[in-house]
Amino acid sequence: MPTLFIYGLNFIFGTIIGSHLLVIVQRFGQENFISEKSHCDSCKIPLTLLNQIPIFSFIRYKGHCFFCKAPIPIEALYCELLGGIAFLPLNPYLDQSSYLFITFIFLISIFDYFDHSFPIFVLLPLIWLISLNRSFSSYDITEWILIITTILIFLIMNLKNKFGYGDTIIFIILIFYYDFYTAQYIFLLASILLLINHIVGDKRNTYPFVPFIFLSLIFYNFL
Repeated sequence: MPTLFIYGLNFIFGTIIGSHLLVIVQRFGQENFISEKSHCDSCKIPLTLLNQIPIFSFIRYKGHCFFCKAPIPIEALYCELLGGIAFLPLNPYLDQSSYLFITFIFLISIFDYFDHSFPIFVLLPLIWLISLNRSFSSYDITEWILIITTILIFLIMNLKNKFGYGDTIIFIILIFYYDFYTAQYIFLLASILLLINHIVGDKRNTYPFVPFIFLSLIFYNFL
């Protein structure tokens, strides 16, 4: 199958995933996001298939509902674009698990963006992937010492409210899905992105960190 065709399918698939993940987060604990039809949050009118085409429908209707003309949050477009970009470099022949891994990291990042927290159950598929990957079995004693020391430092930061417990959990997941050094690289890049956002963007006391981890993960997958 031509590489360009795979890239195209990946991007389309990613935009659809991004759109649906946002719906899950928005409806979580309030509506049934599995069986209920997609609808406008303002007028509640069910959306047609044409109204649900990722990116295209947002641009076509200029970020407004086709029926009631209420504005659609810009986060909808961001999630669709990020989903497409995140899936773009993945290879369906070499590593199918990456699709699932990216999906759930993306879901956690959206939860973290809106709520500064995420439900514990979304970690279960990631833990399952780690158990299949079994990269932790290849670490030597020196690497285990480095890993444990780093995690302890993170936990101290958690106790001092300088760092979220969820961020530490994601770091541990990255260690055992990839490796210790890759996890460090992703976290370093995420920290740089957060610092840039703080300098050029809004100045806040707290930031959701998982979205920056997700952005760093996208960058890493393109390398």
